[in-house]
Amino acid sequence: MTSIRTGLLSLVALLALALVGPAGASATAVWEHEGAPLEEHVEIGLEGSQIFITEAGGMICEVDATLTAEPGSTGRVTNFTTKKCQGLFGEIAGCTVTGAEQPAGPWDVHVNTADLTATEVALVRTFNEGCPVKRIESNIPELTTLLPEPGAIGEIEYFGNGGASIDGGPVGEYEEIGSWFVNPAGTYGIG
Repeated sequence: MTSIRTGLLSLVALLALALVGPAGASATAVWEHEGAPLEEHVEIGLEGSQIFITEAGGMICEVDATLTAEPGSTGRVTNFTTKKCQGLFGEIAGCTVTGAEQPAGPWDVHVNTADLTATEVALVRTFNEGCPVKRIESNIPELTTLLPEPGAIGEIEYFGNGGASIDGGPVGEYEEIGSWFVNPAGTYGIG
């Protein structure tokens, strides 16, 4: 009887460690510089493209931003800049973006064991004169990223769903996908 009880207690202990293990692992994921934990905040350049789709249509854009990594597991995306956009279909076909801003400030970024999560990714885009749409306000509560090389980040792919208001109207569906090349590439990562 004692050996059965000891075996059951050992099994319960192993199950508890298995359940705590993944939570502990994600809690210890941190920003790294060349494989060592980051000791001070750094600014990482992001340059790439995105496609977004709203009820007003779809558009492809060239975009830049800055990712500030903090020691530990947090960061933020700032300085979001739209360099060039082209409306692909719908009401915004042929339109261009004349301005884009982060109305709620920087987007918070959290380090996971193999990727990053950005929260409250809000943008307000304004469009060229003559475009039937004047303004799109979008928000993605949680933007997921994919890192082909988490330990030495050279590219960040991302996607998310949320809502968008067109010219102050009701909030409709919104989707966004894109990728950024990182500068300097391969120097910073997560682990």
